[in-house]
Amino acid sequence: MSTPSAARSWSRVRSLHCLLAGLVGLTILPVFILSLVNHLQDRAQERENATSVAARAAALVARSLGEETTGAHTLLAVLAGESALRAPDKTQRQQALEGFLRKTTGYANLLLAHEDGSIAASALPVRRGPVDASIVAEAFSSGGFAVGVLPPDSSHPDEPPLVQYAVPTHNGDERLALVAQRPLDEVTRFFTEADLPAGTTLVLTDKDGHILFRLPERAGVLGQTLPPGQEAMLRGTDAEFHGWGTGMDGVERYYVVKRLFLCREGICFVKVGIPRQAVYAQSGEKLARHLTALAVIVLLTLALARVWARRHILVPAASVMETVRALQAGDLAARTGLADRRGELGELADAVDHMAEALMRHHAEREASRRALFESEERLRAVFNASSDGMLLLVPNGHVLAMNQSAAHRRGKSPEELAGANILDLIPAHLRAARLEHYTEVMHTGAPLRFEEERDGRTYAIRLFPVRDQSGAITQIASFSRDITERKLAERALTSAKEAAEAASQAKSAFLSNMSHEMRTPLNGLLGMLQLLQRETDPAPRDEYLAWAIESGQQITRLINDILDYAALGTGEERIRIAPFRLSEVFTPLAAEYAARASAKGLEFATKAAPGLLDEFLMGDARHLSQLLRQLLDNAVKFTHSGEVLLTASVFCKDADTCTLRIQVSDTGIGIAPEATDKVFTPFVQAESPLTKSHPGAGLGLALARELAERMGGGLDLESRPGGGSVFTLSLSFLPANEA
Repeated sequence: MSTPSAARSWSRVRSLHCLLAGLVGLTILPVFILSLVNHLQDRAQERENATSVAARAAALVARSLGEETTGAHTLLAVLAGESALRAPDKTQRQQALEGFLRKTTGYANLLLAHEDGSIAASALPVRRGPVDASIVAEAFSSGGFAVGVLPPDSSHPDEPPLVQYAVPTHNGDERLALVAQRPLDEVTRFFTEADLPAGTTLVLTDKDGHILFRLPERAGVLGQTLPPGQEAMLRGTDAEFHGWGTGMDGVERYYVVKRLFLCREGICFVKVGIPRQAVYAQSGEKLARHLTALAVIVLLTLALARVWARRHILVPAASVMETVRALQAGDLAARTGLADRRGELGELADAVDHMAEALMRHHAEREASRRALFESEERLRAVFNASSDGMLLLVPNGHVLAMNQSAAHRRGKSPEELAGANILDLIPAHLRAARLEHYTEVMHTGAPLRFEEERDGRTYAIRLFPVRDQSGAITQIASFSRDITERKLAERALTSAKEAAEAASQAKSAFLSNMSHEMRTPLNGLLGMLQLLQRETDPAPRDEYLAWAIESGQQITRLINDILDYAALGTGEERIRIAPFRLSEVFTPLAAEYAARASAKGLEFATKAAPGLLDEFLMGDARHLSQLLRQLLDNAVKFTHSGEVLLTASVFCKDADTCTLRIQVSDTGIGIAPEATDKVFTPFVQAESPLTKSHPGAGLGLALARELAERMGGGLDLESRPGGGSVFTLSLSFLPANEA
């Protein structure tokens, strides 16, 4: 049993045998080519001879048909003028046709036909039905002569086709055509008498390839269509054309086709075909003799060449090939053992052995390089995936080539799952157009690009860097994204703190300016009244000066008390004390005090409360409630120049234990602009500028009021509009208390 190695060796030796055979073949090839060229020349000459014979036969048929057509035209033109054909009696016309037919030779019948092809008179009984109406119509339309071929009908399939000639004639108002019919086989009878090769055929077809006539006759072919290959020969525009084709009998022939103007629409074809065997009979025998002699020469040459080449070429070459195969399979220790052999094969063997040694060294170097490359890739992969920044390598249209774990985890997937995806499909739709513009800008400018992007409530700083190939063209884009949300929040917090500090600084500056004004005005008034009081001896003016001094002192006291109260609330020293009280204990002193102050300015002051509410016991801090309402009433009286100030109270209870007390201070004063409604509750801030204000105050009253409201667990709201007055609403949750 042969081993695979032996099978491979035999395959290689066999391939060398083929090479030697090919060399011998190349040596013999010129002789073979000369034989073929000679054969082709012989065949071309034979084909030219066949073409000439077939063309001559087709020309004879065409000429015969042409001469017959010319004679028929002359005959019918003469007969059409005979008066006997215009006789009104059909019998007389028929007798005239019979007389004409006896005087002519070769015609099968003479007829008079109507325009629709029906027969008006006939020299002989008609066996094939009416005349072809198209021939009659053509004769009338041309006003002269028409010719066509009438194929045999199904009732007489063995009869030959008839050539029909027609000329128009008139019998009064009756339009008739004189038609002469002639058997087609009489026109082509010379074909059977000609010295043509055996199997030569003559075929007459219409323009669509339907067979009208065939010699030798063959049953069942009349009326059929030529095979597709031969039918294509009829589509040319030349008067004569030729080529190879297979007949309906399965025999391949060389055909010559001539165009005739006999059939309907003026076109039909005569086709003469000579069998291939008859065309190439002599050249085929000559080629067979030459090839036999050449084959004997080739076999003898191959036998001698193999004996010599086996010793000097085949065996050494097989050894070299075996070594090359072993090296290809990975056995780098294989050698030829033919290095000491002389000649080209010895040099080839030596070169193969040196190549094997070089391959062994290269393999060792490649393994070392591969290990180094693997370690380098592992280090790079570790750095790539260890980064907290999202790193991507993209093609310019956004498809991902590589992605580290941070970038993939942001999207809830692994890098393997997102490999090959398009990054534009992984970001919100409203960001895709801008991102694609950034990629396009990097491709066009070749410069890195940095920008920030917000998505899913996070802020990312993105850097794009172009990646170039060896030619300098940008082929990829490296994208680095860092989540800077916390940094942005910190920056915003710092900005807010800075703005708050600046606002506080400005508020303190305004406060100092305001306080200097607020303190200086009553102090100047107090000092002035005291100086006047010192110089005045009359009791009446002294009492007035003393009253003004007391009022200035009280104003300074209220201002200092507001500052101290707000400072106490800020430090937590001022505590809310819950105790039972009646609302009347708060409202009655306030009504007495502010009714007088309002009346002094010409204002109306009133209090309103739900029935029984003022006498209801509540749990709360009455002192701080009174202090809060004083701040609101002070503002209302101060900023109201006409109209009224109203203090109302109402209560809303959810259940028996929880009630909400709602107290409103409303006025018809100057009101507050919408943009200033929030800042009036800020400490040391007033709706008026400190340098241009027309009303005294430190800007602490409303801030103190809101702080007290929040300390008591409630809220203070403001509704106001410039020139329409203001409404301050205090909402407090008080627990009803049982009367002691």
